[in-house]
Amino acid sequence: MKNFLFLLFSFYSVSAQTINFDAKGLIYLQDSDFGTFSYSSKKIDKAGFDKMGAFMFPLQYEDSYTNSEQIVSNSIIDNFKSIALKSDNRLCYVLETKGALKKDEKNAPFAGLPDGGYVSVVDISNLRNLKPDYRFPVALNPKAIALNKTNEYLAVAAEGYNQELQIFELNEFGKPIRVIAKPSQMANGSVSDVIWHPKEDYLVYIRQDTREIGLVKIIKDGPTQKIIRLELSGSTIKLDGVPKTGLFTNDGKYFLVLDTHNQISSEASNGQVFVVKFNLEDQGSHSLISKAFVEENPTAMVINPDGNNVLVVNAKKSFDFPINERNSGRSSLSVLGLSADGTLTNKNNLSLSGILPSGISFDKTGKNFAISFFQYLDFGKPSAGIDFYKFSAGQNPRIEKQAARINTTKGVHFLKVIEDF
Repeated sequence: MKNFLFLLFSFYSVSAQTINFDAKGLIYLQDSDFGTFSYSSKKIDKAGFDKMGAFMFPLQYEDSYTNSEQIVSNSIIDNFKSIALKSDNRLCYVLETKGALKKDEKNAPFAGLPDGGYVSVVDISNLRNLKPDYRFPVALNPKAIALNKTNEYLAVAAEGYNQELQIFELNEFGKPIRVIAKPSQMANGSVSDVIWHPKEDYLVYIRQDTREIGLVKIIKDGPTQKIIRLELSGSTIKLDGVPKTGLFTNDGKYFLVLDTHNQISSEASNGQVFVVKFNLEDQGSHSLISKAFVEENPTAMVINPDGNNVLVVNAKKSFDFPINERNSGRSSLSVLGLSADGTLTNKNNLSLSGILPSGISFDKTGKNFAISFFQYLDFGKPSAGIDFYKFSAGQNPRIEKQAARINTTKGVHFLKVIEDF
């Protein structure tokens, strides 16, 4: 391990220490159908109802169990970005990527799973009492959602024919009142992720099947500043891997794409992160600036608030069955450095103790981050949870595992930080 970067691990039960995490709370999704080893068996385990849960901070040991959970349909399969929050952090949109199984259905194969097609709206104004409100239909098998900063437009990426990219105009209460169709020049084909540019005059979409990244210009009416149509801008970028999801740096200068290299599997190769610079001035071409390798089966990434480091969690073979010498049930964290000129460098890959990490989030200070694990490799009753780490940014990042964690039932797969209201 390189001497300028280290990770401290310890084996422990939950202790009376306080979790350091500067946020109002943390919300998560739990998929009850997907089994820990479903990627190996290619079958779904029917275990109960999907849930959305929340914890409030500061969290002390004596009230560590007081989380709020509500039944909300969600899925880890083909899920690229499942949650969008209003800027006041009082309303949450949750994507149903795949539909719910029948009550008594077990060992359902991946092929032929029920189609998803809804967004659930949840009142999160009181994190100790989540309140599902209503659902509204979107295109078939939606994969990602993104809400703009003014809370007026919710973008949805999906599989639905000719509805692969939709923008829902919302009223002051957050309810959809109009649907804006995809650009007329845009070919049909599943869209896996959609991301607003920080200036919100553009959208970026990712097509995993064709390995393309495209830019969409937002055309608004002058007097009302309402969106009237969407137009493609420039040519698409083709990558040599399988792009999963993307995000902009805080200043909007660069766009980072997480590439799984192959579909998630026990035979996957190392993934990558690409750095793309879009040409926003004219209809010219966009450019690939740099790239860096991570480890096998990357699932999620995040940029620290300072913008100089990127963290990626990798499932590796942790989901493979059986657990043995070949597969220890361990995953990993890749720590990347991002320079001002867009150069991305892999600082190190650090081992994690947990199966299928699939959510990672910084607190608002950037001094702490959290990782969700679908399940821990423990005997007894299966459990999942959220681990916390201290983070010191810069050229020589330092990471230290905190002594306390949050335990949940297995199936946790998405994290979202709630900052102060």
